Amino acid sequence: MRILRLAALAVASALVVRAWLRSSDGAAQRRKMTDPITRRYFTGASNVHMDEEAEHLLPIPRGRVPWFVGAIDGSEIHVTLDREGNSFFFSIEHELLEQPMERVLWQDPDSGNLYLMWNQLFELRATAQRHGLGTRSLAVELHEVARFGVAVVGCQAAGPAGGRNGYYTWPLLGFDAKLSAEDIERLPEHLAHCSTLNELFMEDGGDEHW
Repeated sequence: MRILRLAALAVASALVVRAWLRSSDGAAQRRKMTDPITRRYFTGASNVHMDEEAEHLLPIPRGRVPWFVGAIDGSEIHVTLDREGNSFFFSIEHELLEQPMERVLWQDPDSGNLYLMWNQLFELRATAQRHGLGTRSLAVELHEVARFGVAVVGCQAAGPAGGRNGYYTWPLLGFDAKLSAEDIERLPEHLAHCSTLNELFMEDGGDEHW
């Protein structure tokens, strides 16, 4: 199991969308900037269920939650508060998911800042894979979490055991992690200078080696 983090800089780059997301003609601009798959599956049309504490304390408007977690339209989203852990847990159910998608939002108990969105679990059914839904789910999520000041998005990337491909797909989408000493030892000579997944995937043949 790989632990991958998306660098704060990469999330910060998504802040460029803030202006049009909040502008009076933002909806028209979104229609121009999104593709048909996004407009079909990611319009925010999902049901959000919150426990009493989450309803009171979650600093995200209920109507923005589907975008905040990258939910496919028609999802059932359950939000609970982990007071001890200073986090909010999102469980997202949908017929296209192999199992509920899970997200954890961490909040600093002193400042109230939202500092980490953890993508704990995301697995599409085999029939729903390779149609661009995963990539668009992540893109929608990153745009939305940037609006609320979340600096870092991280995930657990599974595979290749069990046919899961997260270990390969998430780095392609920009997630990064340090290579272990064992990983580095296995690198061919022309890739031996790489110390992170991003560096490896930027090199010719790096993704194929991984």
